[in-house]
Amino acid sequence: MSIGDLLRRKREQPAHGKPPDRSAAAAEAEELARHGALLRQQARYEDAARHLMRAIELKHDLAGAHFNLGLTYLGQGHVEDAADSLQLAAHFDPRMVDTHVALGRLDAAQGALRHALAIDSKSGSAWFALGGVDKERGDLDAAIECYRKAAACDPASADVQCQLGYALLKAGHYAESRASFDAALALRPEFVEAHHNLGLLLLETGDPENALRAFERALALRPGLAETRTCVAHALRDLGRLDEAIRHYDAVLAQQPQFADAVINRAYALLMREDYVAGWTEYERRFDFGTLEPRGFPFTPWRGESLAGKRVLAYAEQGLGDEIMFASCLPDLLKSAAQCVIECDSRLQALFARSFPQAQIHGGAKGDARDWVEKLPPIDVQVALGSLPQHFRRARADFPARPSYLKPDPRRVEFWRREIRAEGPGPRVGIAWRGGSLRTRQVLRSTQLAQWLPLMDAPEAIFYSLQYGDVAAELAGLRDQHGVRVAQPLIGANDLDELAALICGLDLVISVDNTIAHLAGALGQNIWVLLAFSPEWRYPREGDAMPWYPSARLFRQQRPREWEPVIGQVSAALRNFTGAPDV
Repeated sequence: MSIGDLLRRKREQPAHGKPPDRSAAAAEAEELARHGALLRQQARYEDAARHLMRAIELKHDLAGAHFNLGLTYLGQGHVEDAADSLQLAAHFDPRMVDTHVALGRLDAAQGALRHALAIDSKSGSAWFALGGVDKERGDLDAAIECYRKAAACDPASADVQCQLGYALLKAGHYAESRASFDAALALRPEFVEAHHNLGLLLLETGDPENALRAFERALALRPGLAETRTCVAHALRDLGRLDEAIRHYDAVLAQQPQFADAVINRAYALLMREDYVAGWTEYERRFDFGTLEPRGFPFTPWRGESLAGKRVLAYAEQGLGDEIMFASCLPDLLKSAAQCVIECDSRLQALFARSFPQAQIHGGAKGDARDWVEKLPPIDVQVALGSLPQHFRRARADFPARPSYLKPDPRRVEFWRREIRAEGPGPRVGIAWRGGSLRTRQVLRSTQLAQWLPLMDAPEAIFYSLQYGDVAAELAGLRDQHGVRVAQPLIGANDLDELAALICGLDLVISVDNTIAHLAGALGQNIWVLLAFSPEWRYPREGDAMPWYPSARLFRQQRPREWEPVIGQVSAALRNFTGAPDV
């Protein structure tokens, strides 16, 4: 049956009202449609189209088959056929929000659904669809509200509970998310998506062992799903089973070589295993999939050739902590190139200018216009800061034992030392207890300030808050409820140069994994880092040393989500601490 025939047929048949076809032909059609969707995800468009068209021949009103056939046509560049297929998908199942998204019809979808709800506010399917529209728009609060209303209208819907759980997960409401996934699985015990999403929740909240079980259950129910097998690898990686994780990533990439999630996380696993040559090579693929955008400077990329007599632009690409960490390679670059221009976050400009005086430093934001490069002398090559380790950190021995590479303002360091010493004898300790964001595993990298109370029993130690953000209420609560004072030096939120001077005026910094830890390590300050059971890729899986920062000492969770033993170890170490900064 042709697309044109189907489009004519849609005018003759209502979208709903026909009982679902449970015949053998319908079952075969659904299986063909599932296989076609997988083939489409693998960009095997001819095979996908063949399976999907056969599915439509067997069951002409199978909306999912029309939707995936439309995306298949888009992949082949057949725009008109794609539009026809997507229109059919929307006709046979108007609740298919993805179809409206693909057609660029979010506004129309939202308007139509709100009109429907004005007529019947008890329509669970309309609330469910509207939640999907809001989720696609990035309005998680509105999506959650819609899914909750859908659940109230249709409490027996596992699909609603699963989507509610996913939206709650993305918004960081972890306990409610877990309850929704549990409800979905109680309603439908073999619900693949609910098992998979439960695994995502468990992984994000620091329970890789149970996350692994959830992903393996999903994979057993539907073998061959690249997304789920990749998540199995994530869980194995977080359990420290790196070789097994890499084997799973390899298996996924053997079937889908461009599967981005497997590519970048395989690179992380290799780096955690300290297989630097392979790890940095794979890490270079981070720009290939849209997760990180190349900055678009109009110069030839540096591929490792000699830089003798050449001027190079080294530019920022990731977060503040990454910029600081990768800047450890800048002294190596400066030795290799005739001249160097370094582009960095504006908050780092003063610090970088003092630390790398032979380079020209430009501070700004990644979204800034790039016309400033037109005023420079001719640039020969460009390189992202995150690409420097591929050339300068190819083995553990390539990490230099230099005590520091960033230089604070010596006058401000002396100022802070005088200010701090005026408070009396005893070690001066800066602390930071939160790290990351919802996107970067904040729940694993953060503690509650009250959990640090055993640490603050150290005799004569005086504590200073280095935590960014508004923490005045937390510090007041610690003082009022426990009689413990943590000083809060007055430094502007974006004044990293002054913060660097303060850090170097202290005797010790104790921090979770965040920008403070990177800054203290780059300054050569004594820095003790509290690590989650499943740390970020930049930290080795074993030992208390960190190759990036020789002055760092690592304190690790031995079991997921258990900070008390870590605080106990740090407390014992602090009682024996006698060191002072060497700046």
